[in-house]
Amino acid sequence: MSHLLSPTVLGDTIPLRNRICMGAMTRNRCVDNAKPTPATVKHYAERAADGVGLIVVEGTFIAPHGAEWPNAPMMFNEEHAEAWKKVTDAVHRVGGKVFFQPWHAGRIQNENMPMLKQHQLPVLAPSRVKAPGGKYRSLEGVPGHTENITEIQDPQALVEQYRRSVALAKKAGFDGVELLSQGGYLLHNFLCSHTNLRSDCYGGSVPNRCRFPLQVLDAIISVWGARRVGIKICPADDYNDTAVSYAELTETYTYYIAELMKRELGYVTLCRRGCVVRRTQTGDDFFMATPRPQGKELPDGYDPLTQFGGMINYPGSRTMLMVNHEYTPQEAEGLIQEGRIDLACFARPFIYNPDFVSRLKSGEAFAVNDRGGKVNYGPFETPDQDYNDWPRATPTATATA
Repeated sequence: MSHLLSPTVLGDTIPLRNRICMGAMTRNRCVDNAKPTPATVKHYAERAADGVGLIVVEGTFIAPHGAEWPNAPMMFNEEHAEAWKKVTDAVHRVGGKVFFQPWHAGRIQNENMPMLKQHQLPVLAPSRVKAPGGKYRSLEGVPGHTENITEIQDPQALVEQYRRSVALAKKAGFDGVELLSQGGYLLHNFLCSHTNLRSDCYGGSVPNRCRFPLQVLDAIISVWGARRVGIKICPADDYNDTAVSYAELTETYTYYIAELMKRELGYVTLCRRGCVVRRTQTGDDFFMATPRPQGKELPDGYDPLTQFGGMINYPGSRTMLMVNHEYTPQEAEGLIQEGRIDLACFARPFIYNPDFVSRLKSGEAFAVNDRGGKVNYGPFETPDQDYNDWPRATPTATATA
């Protein structure tokens, strides 16, 4: 793993101890009015102390009207920034680097969830197109995603909320920002032709459908500078009703990535979700891809890295390429050695391997999830349960909150 474990510099000024990233994962642990708690601080600090190169914290809502998950974090006011500062300080004390991930769930919400109901807020999306599925177990009757969607009248107001949230993240001490532009959430709602039916300058053509995500990105760059900004995209996504035809996928992301590259971002994360059907590297069956809808099938053996990687990682490119979703360390090592990628993101294995990097260095087998799906979202009886109580294979310095 000499290539994966080799140091590098992100965005010209951010030294990374290695090319391993701990990816963003919603964990429902911010039980104090959507603020990180001491358990959150401990969770990130312990993994930073083990030596991971970069941490991207869990998706963090930019405003109450974007909040799908109960007890997911928010970055909406000074109190949120002060709480997140405890996380970034703890990560920095042990030599880590940490990025913020702003999030708005778009149409993937239910207006009866506590945050929206408390503030009597609407579910906002580019168009009034219901998302299929959803399972809100905390609501009576376990309803799905709402049909009661309010079309966004002024997208610029949402752009400004993103800008304000990432400005608070800067005050909180983060090292940079990774914009979430996949998963069926707000930015992705604008990209897909079947979820964006607008007839104004934000809908219709590919450039119009990409306009809002790019305006959000430019607002973030205005606060942080392009070299401290990354973006996560998933051309083959099929989550939350995001699957599109191969023709649309190709047209949309050829344009979108070309626009991203003009901005000379710090990195682009290319996720391959939706085109991989296999167990994870830890034996966890939490995610298994389902067949894509008829008419939206992908070519046999489709790989977004093959189709789009060369647009991002080419001789002279200032933008690093990170890959995500079910890559093994061995695969990542080979891709870095071949010069096809610069960074590799791993997510769920970091839940039950607080010493992920140490195990990789020593050759110790990774721990697997033997506690079931509740480790991802709960319920939990104590703040540390299934969060900060995973055993280590090798003793290392333990960070304290």
